[in-house]
Amino acid sequence: MWKKVLLGISSLLLAVGLCFSSAATADEQYEEGVNYQVRSEKLSATQEIREFFSFWCGHCFAMQPDFEAIAKAFPQANFVRNPVSMLGGMMGPESQRALAVMSNLGMEDLFVHELFTAMHTRGEIPMSHDDLLAFVTTLGVSRDKFEREFNSFPVIGRVAQYDKWCQDVKIEAVPEILVNGKYLVTMESVDNREELIALIGYLLQKDNVPAAK
Repeated sequence: MWKKVLLGISSLLLAVGLCFSSAATADEQYEEGVNYQVRSEKLSATQEIREFFSFWCGHCFAMQPDFEAIAKAFPQANFVRNPVSMLGGMMGPESQRALAVMSNLGMEDLFVHELFTAMHTRGEIPMSHDDLLAFVTTLGVSRDKFEREFNSFPVIGRVAQYDKWCQDVKIEAVPEILVNGKYLVTMESVDNREELIALIGYLLQKDNVPAAK
């Protein structure tokens, strides 16, 4: 069962499983308010799966293999990582900007994998900007290059978009999945990865949004 971390507090949401009949149609299986919520009336231009997460969230770390499987299951959709700022104290916004830097450098996948592993497997948790600087140098990025990008307008603009998405669709817990800019998946309504992928597939096709690629 899936778990989430409420932003700003330490309590966990308990997951609740729902069973579906294999003979039911997709529309009969999935119900608004049970399996998904409408968080926007505006659809994305093309199919999109947006992952809201925090590097400081243990459940987000545990679900990384699931998110990787989701991205592979839907190659026609853009898979977008959207870090939140509300966990990790001052390091929440720092990690958002660091991810934006590494995304701009074409190193997003490596950065996400290595930082999650460092924090949740080895207990190497960055507590300052200097700690983040030291970490990215282990990935082959010079301190000077990272600092230039960190303070650049494209990075600041990307972080503003991360925060705007969180605000616009009212993200209150992580991990969360938003499909096509409109539907927030109720992950507590599924019991395993296969059911989650099936639900996301249904939402991707719900409004005939064109493929992204």
